Amino acid sequence: MAGLLIASLFLAAFLALFVARTRHRQHSSQELPLPPGPKGLPLLGNINDLPPPGVLEYEHWLQHKERFGPISSVTVMGQTIVIIHDKDAAFELMEKRASKHSGRPSMKFAMEL
Repeated sequence: MAGLLIASLFLAAFLALFVARTRHRQHSSQELPLPPGPKGLPLLGNINDLPPPGVLEYEHWLQHKERFGPISSVTVMGQTIVIIHDKDAAFELMEKRASKHSGRPSMKFAMEL
């Protein structure tokens, strides 16, 4: 009986998390679209598209550049990573437009310590 209760609670928590993530994606998808990238798995995202162990990272990302172009994106466990493969585009964003694009996530817990 206790095992059934635990399984039911686990299933309810999983469904609540899934619904929350789906709603968040719907709201964030109304903003600007992401650069092209591989299609990911539910909840895990593009975790299988990260460089496998033993493969040099730059070789893996060069193949990624050939498939998706000079600017691409991957999402892993809800965290989106935009990859800039072009030197001129990176210079443009980091030097000329730094005031627009250099924001960092707010770390409330770290700031309160």
